[in-house]
Amino acid sequence: MPIKVHLSGQLKAFSDGKVELDLDGEHSTVGDALDALWNQHPALRDRVLNEQGEIRQHVNIFAGSDDVKRRQGLATKLTADEIHIFNAVSGG
Repeated sequence: MPIKVHLSGQLKAFSDGKVELDLDGEHSTVGDALDALWNQHPALRDRVLNEQGEIRQHVNIFAGSDDVKRRQGLATKLTADEIHIFNAVSGG
């Protein structure tokens, strides 16, 4: 299923200024879709994943309304046609 990826504004510097990207093809998991995203915009990978290939602590990824960190991480099955990636905001 084609996927629309929504990025936070902080990540657009690594996606040619785009905050919405379309991924064509079949993607069964979040990881599959992100692999296609890295092919289009390789610099995003290091901002989203750590050196071990896991989602960075202060990055949130949602597949539809599912927080993939609370599911199966990158192995989370895609049941929605949208992925949202954004940096966590903290403060006090």
